[in-house]
Amino acid sequence: MTPLRPILALVALGIAAPWHGPDPDPRPLSRRISGPVSSMWAAGYWIQFDVQVHNSEMERAYLTADRALELDPWPAAGWIRLAEHLWFIRASAEREADPDRRAHWISAGLQVLDEGMERCGSPGEVALVKARMTGLYLLPLVQDGAINWAGGVSAVEELSRAAFQVAVEYGLDPRAGIPRDTKSHDHDH
Repeated sequence: MTPLRPILALVALGIAAPWHGPDPDPRPLSRRISGPVSSMWAAGYWIQFDVQVHNSEMERAYLTADRALELDPWPAAGWIRLAEHLWFIRASAEREADPDRRAHWISAGLQVLDEGMERCGSPGEVALVKARMTGLYLLPLVQDGAINWAGGVSAVEELSRAAFQVAVEYGLDPRAGIPRDTKSHDHDH
């Protein structure tokens, strides 16, 4: 029976070793276990979100988006999708004429992106979207007076700079494909 002990020790070490080494998958264990199932459920919620938005059922759509993000917060795409909806649909001049209300919806989109940077698996990607949305979309609107933003142009420029810095810290090239002179960028009001 003595020769069996070294074999058992080697087997025990072989089983335990993966748990002590660095984990190549950065997702939380619960997310890895639920994996594709929660992603599929979340995808279903995103389809419901689109239908509800199409039917102008906005409050229901936001509850649905919240469920999708709770089920599957890891992909950056969900956070970006909701923020872009708030920016480009709810804060659009066609839907919202009041500059203060437009600023409210844009601020809500920024809050979504901030939460996404905390909870998703690609915070740099979300930061890059935030940098581009503030620098290329919001800044010209504030400069033209189409949106009333607390702190004005300098506050928007600082938001954009800070988001660019976060993207850089995550190894992304934030300047790729972005015009250097954001003041001359064409945009709709």
